[in-house]
Amino acid sequence: MKQLLFAMMLLLPFSLFAEALKMGAPIQAPAIKDQFEKNVNITPATKQIIIAYTKSHGDSMKAFLEANPNYLTDNNALYIMDATSVPSMVMSMFMMPKFKKYNYSIGLLENEKDLAYFPKKPDLLTVITLDNLNVTAIDFKDKL
Repeated sequence: MKQLLFAMMLLLPFSLFAEALKMGAPIQAPAIKDQFEKNVNITPATKQIIIAYTKSHGDSMKAFLEANPNYLTDNNALYIMDATSVPSMVMSMFMMPKFKKYNYSIGLLENEKDLAYFPKKPDLLTVITLDNLNVTAIDFKDKL
């Protein structure tokens, strides 16, 4: 009995980590909030998720969305950014006030566990294509 309990204790931590997103799998994204503290909802209508991991990609997404203000709506797309490396004081005092001026929602990945769910390649945006919540493509791009 002690051995069974010990084995379960050893395996429990592995079951707590969500498996990373894969092609062909249904998306089971973590709960994500935007700059207005609203939930970012991935619904069956969502066709694309764009994830920026660096400041330079965030800047290029900002320029792209300012030049194409209807892109997210027209393409049933969501924009998410990695905020895990930003100190909370910097985020609350400087970045959030700036983000709140934008006329589009930015989902904020604020912890490493949630960040690990999404595929990533260094220095590239991740673009996930969905069809009825199923992943049909995962692309890595320098810009949109």
